[in-house]
Amino acid sequence: MKLLDRKTGFSIKIPVVCARSFFNRTLSRRHKTHRAWTMAAVTIFLVLALTVIMLNSQVGFAVYFRGEKIGNVKSMAVVTAAVTGAENQLEEIYGHDYSLDKAISVTANVGGGTVNQERVQDGILGGIDGLVKLYVLEVNGTAVGASADEATLDGVLNDILKTYATEQTSSVRFAETVNISHRFINEDITQDAAAIKAAIDPKNEAAAHRLTVESTEQTQRIEEIPFDVEYYSDDTVYEGNLKVKSPGVCGENVITENSVYLNGVLQSCQMISTVKTKDPVTERVAVGTAPRPKTASYDKYIWPAEGVITSGFGPRTGFGSANHQGIDIAGASGSDIVAADGGEVILADWYFGYGLMVQIRHDNGDITYYGHCSELLVSKGERVYQGQTIAYMGETGEASGVHCHFEIRVNGVPVNPIAYLP
Repeated sequence: MKLLDRKTGFSIKIPVVCARSFFNRTLSRRHKTHRAWTMAAVTIFLVLALTVIMLNSQVGFAVYFRGEKIGNVKSMAVVTAAVTGAENQLEEIYGHDYSLDKAISVTANVGGGTVNQERVQDGILGGIDGLVKLYVLEVNGTAVGASADEATLDGVLNDILKTYATEQTSSVRFAETVNISHRFINEDITQDAAAIKAAIDPKNEAAAHRLTVESTEQTQRIEEIPFDVEYYSDDTVYEGNLKVKSPGVCGENVITENSVYLNGVLQSCQMISTVKTKDPVTERVAVGTAPRPKTASYDKYIWPAEGVITSGFGPRTGFGSANHQGIDIAGASGSDIVAADGGEVILADWYFGYGLMVQIRHDNGDITYYGHCSELLVSKGERVYQGQTIAYMGETGEASGVHCHFEIRVNGVPVNPIAYLP
């Protein structure tokens, strides 16, 4: 008997029970009554109805590709979906439309296990020459390479990411869509790990599928918080002078930032948080109000003589000390030498190679030297004021000409006077 399955459109042969045969088996030879005939007819009807129900609910289908059986499925919907999926993959692999209509055949099948769409689809693709199922690395949907081992492709990608990671890196990823899928692909695709890496390596400018690595680094830096300055009047400080009584100390903020890099090149920097870790300390400065004596120091110096600098500070060759501890100012013999600042005369006498010399200790503890004088006009213990004439220029001691040797010593150490003079 033949029935047409309205869902699939397939014509399927179905074995049915012969009515007369059934009647002969059930009819009692001794009681061939009208009632028995009626029961036989009812039974036949039930068998036929049951068969139709089975066809529409329990009968499956055997699927064949190019004559080779792929497996059994529950419905034609599974076959249709599998064929469509296989055709889509083939179009992607080969770059053109691909139809499988003539290669697929289906017959009715009753009983037995069934497979799902993926198994049917794999069965179709596995029957096509030149295709293999591998783990495929794709960049923006384009297959770059493949491997039988997914870990190999993961290793290639991780090796690239590691080159852009530092101890401060909080995240690292590819800007492109990078995917690894397990699917059928043309068997001639490269499976060499080194070749795959070369094709995507961001450091290879000739790479056909050069990737872009986006890395984010979280860093911290210390930012100084400026201190305030507080001024107040102080009658222990001379008028016109300022004296720092307690130095200011800068505070500190710890700034946390996220810096974004593309292939190692900084693109942007964003502040994430600011945490104050140290408060600034206000600087206190005394403003002098006490009357200034004429001989008080100003803590700044004027030139001690007029003339030309003939020898600078530091190492030198020729006449005199090889390590010159001051500067030589050459001028006319007998011209004035003045105090560079107010203070107390602590030496006014002959002093070794300096000849006639004056030393003045200023209020800040600095000491100035005035050497090779021809005549001294002040005495030890005397206080002098800034600009007061204290001696006349000469060439006493070890001198190669008329000049004033001028030194400034801070905490007993000679410093370059040029850095302190206007």
